[in-house]
Amino acid sequence: MDDTLVQEKKTPVATDDEVVIRIEHLKKSFGDNEVLKDINLELHRGENIVVLGRSGQGKSVTIQCIAGLLEPDEGVLEVLGKEVKELSPDELRELRMKIGFLFQSGALYDSMTVRENLAFPLTRVLKMKDEADIEKRVKEVLESVGLEEAIDKLPSDLSGGMRKRVGLARTLILRPEIMLYDEPTTGLDPITSREISELIIKLQEKYETSSIIITHDMNCARIVADRIVVMNDGEYIATGTYDELAKSPDELINNFFK
Repeated sequence: MDDTLVQEKKTPVATDDEVVIRIEHLKKSFGDNEVLKDINLELHRGENIVVLGRSGQGKSVTIQCIAGLLEPDEGVLEVLGKEVKELSPDELRELRMKIGFLFQSGALYDSMTVRENLAFPLTRVLKMKDEADIEKRVKEVLESVGLEEAIDKLPSDLSGGMRKRVGLARTLILRPEIMLYDEPTTGLDPITSREISELIIKLQEKYETSSIIITHDMNCARIVADRIVVMNDGEYIATGTYDELAKSPDELINNFFK
């Protein structure tokens, strides 16, 4: 991906008016620790939102609530038009199939080859049985992340950046409508971090996903964000493009962009 595309991502892309995630007054506590105090957010179809904030602010808790991994204490949380807390277990499983969640670690199975890691959700979640169809899906998604040659390697044979790519491929193989990224470039060198950031844009365009990206990597934020929200003390305190927030007179916000 060339620098022209990266430059273009500094301003919002044209997004659909459809809201795929709607959050209103979301709250979540763990004992006496009030992590989410009042979260309000809308994610539109085709949009990439980056969430910035210091460690321990609840950024990951928010996306775990979206994925149905944690249950909020209060508030509205609608995903693809459905209130998550009102879903039955079967309905929640069906919704999760439309949500891709890329964990920091990539969450690959060490004892499985790349091929087996990618085939696993197809056989386990989609119950696919046709070996030719499975192989076609595996190779297609590996090609999307540029790792066709790694199909028979174990995760231990891959670099950190390659493991991230395989983790991304395994998430995308179910063709989710929404992607949730938890620190997608953490632990990577600057060149590999940039490659992963550019890959997020490429895959957003190819698979037409809507995404929330949690990151401390400001170069990643600059590349991928259509819009950025800044989190502090359990709330979102500012929203805007990268360039808009970089000019903010608020010292707390401005510190992220120094």
